[in-house]
Amino acid sequence: MLPTLYLLLATLLADPRVIGAPPDPMALLKRSDTVRNAWPSFVVKIKISNFEAGKQDEEHVYQVSQKGAERTYVEFLSPREKGRHLLMVGDDMWIYLPDTSRPVRITPLERLTGNASNGDVARTNYSVDYEAAYLRGEQVDNVPCHVIELSARRKGSTYRKIHYWLRANDARPVKADFFLASGRLIKSATFDQFQQVAGKTLLRRLSIYDRVRQTSQSVMDYLEYSPRELPDRMFHQGRAERF
Repeated sequence: MLPTLYLLLATLLADPRVIGAPPDPMALLKRSDTVRNAWPSFVVKIKISNFEAGKQDEEHVYQVSQKGAERTYVEFLSPREKGRHLLMVGDDMWIYLPDTSRPVRITPLERLTGNASNGDVARTNYSVDYEAAYLRGEQVDNVPCHVIELSARRKGSTYRKIHYWLRANDARPVKADFFLASGRLIKSATFDQFQQVAGKTLLRRLSIYDRVRQTSQSVMDYLEYSPRELPDRMFHQGRAERF
């Protein structure tokens, strides 16, 4: 009888469903990506409001056209920035300025406005840019979450490391911490609001907090999502006249 019990116990302990094996972190990451990348080809308008010490000091509007995970075209819509455009193709990124004849190469980590970097707008497919590892389970405001660590796996990744909290029941993003290669925490974000668009749950509002200058905050509002077929010529780096 005793050997039989030992065998049964060993079998149960060997079964990951019994001991609560952690979920696949890459599967969680891919699922979480859908709140910002619902269609293979789409357009979304993003409004970024910047605050200093709780007071709004500026606002910018962009139209973001994305085709797959590797191509993004950003048109600057605010009156003072009219004529500017940003293009991402793979690991490369350029900005087009109205007073220059050639595009200027930029990096995803460079500041777009306020606490929002170029990559915060143009590189939103984390499962393409990062490897994921499971850290732990944790409660955030009484909501069970999975915490995963993202490590950059390509030169175009915006951050070297991200700690990412995802709701346990549906992998919806809750918050994130962003780190430099040195390990320094530079920014945090909270995923504040979501919306239903064509039967899909999509991000509505994201807040970004500067962890170096504690009084600085940027709020990104995602407006007017629309699935759309986008022509390849929109993402051709050599066609400066297109912009």
